[in-house]
Amino acid sequence: MTASYPAAVAPWRPVSSCGRGCLRPGPPTVGRLRRAARIAAFLLLLAHVPLVALTRLAGHRVSDAAYRWYMRGILRSVGVRRTVTIREAHAPAGPVAPLVVSNHTSWLDVSVLPAALPVRLVSRADLRRWPVIGWIAAVGRSLYVDRDRLSTLPDSVARVAAALRRGDAVAVFAEGTTWCGAAGGRYRPAAFQAALDAGAAVRPVALRYHVAGTLTTTASYVGSMSAAESLRRTVAIRGLTVDVTVLPLIPPGAAPDRRSLAALAQRAVDAHHPVALRCSMRHCPVPHAVCTRCARTPRENEPVANEPMAKDDDEQQHVRNPDRSPRHPDRRRSRTAGP
Repeated sequence: MTASYPAAVAPWRPVSSCGRGCLRPGPPTVGRLRRAARIAAFLLLLAHVPLVALTRLAGHRVSDAAYRWYMRGILRSVGVRRTVTIREAHAPAGPVAPLVVSNHTSWLDVSVLPAALPVRLVSRADLRRWPVIGWIAAVGRSLYVDRDRLSTLPDSVARVAAALRRGDAVAVFAEGTTWCGAAGGRYRPAAFQAALDAGAAVRPVALRYHVAGTLTTTASYVGSMSAAESLRRTVAIRGLTVDVTVLPLIPPGAAPDRRSLAALAQRAVDAHHPVALRCSMRHCPVPHAVCTRCARTPRENEPVANEPMAKDDDEQQHVRNPDRSPRHPDRRRSRTAGP
């Protein structure tokens, strides 16, 4: 599998090398009638977005509750079951809310996290101009980041930090783009600066899609796949379940800088959702199943692929700085990937 990348992508933007070749065939499927019923239920829910948007007139408490129930309805409409496991009791409520970080594999993730936790999502800036989707994001009080204009990043970080100080938990998909789930990308450190600025804890959350306990990548939204194609693939799966594992807090002061904090969060998620490879190369053309060169050249403060993870949730994770191996020519390009 050789990934192809659009030439117009900004050099600091994360790019996933996952494509259709990552989608493992074989999960059981439902019949055509049930697929049609699921799509009809999904479209019916989208048609009711204006009614959900009206709940904003009743205040944030009412609209936030309506938003969470709406996201749960989206998951049920496409046949996705949801389980939530909390590995540690929530910390007592305080003036500063935690930054919630998660792996990112599917468009379903934007419904899964708000359905499981009271969070505000960090979304692409262009989403607010989309019909229907933009209204849903507005009801959820999404925070926006313009990924094509690096100069706006400090303002976006400041808005996230301000929301955390007001007591609003903010969720960010730290990989910056979707991966297939069997492989993943490096956690981008920019959003973690907001947690440092606000003095907020970080709450890692691991998302795992499976069918009858077996990991599946069929629900992943990767490569050149369109939203309609991804929806058709998703509604066809029989018994698709997403496990939401809420992991112990990473307290303020656990890491000296945003890159170290991102690495701690990534290791916490990987310990409960191990991936075959987290490729640190921006344009790695090698299939994930056989790619080993990326694992041999980790960045400073970056977790090593397939490194054994501690099993004790309460054991504090420290990121090693392995000896540097000979630099691959593509490493120079990967260093321009942005903050």
